[in-house]
Amino acid sequence: MNRGDLFSVYLNGVMMTICVIGSYKEEYSGEEVVVLALVNPENMLHIPLSDMNMFFPKKVMN
Repeated sequence: MNRGDLFSVYLNGVMMTICVIGSYKEEYSGEEVVVLALVNPENMLHIPLSDMNMFFPKKVMN
């Protein structure tokens, strides 16, 4: 699994969309841990990458 991967799972007969947010190695056990987010498909936006500046404008240094 890579960061940003989306996949669907069925839990109790309900389809859920999951996104991989990141991963890390647990300090004490050494176990690989994956951080997941449950995504509501109705809230997903599909926009061109070039339009991302609208959401995250860069600061102008003077």
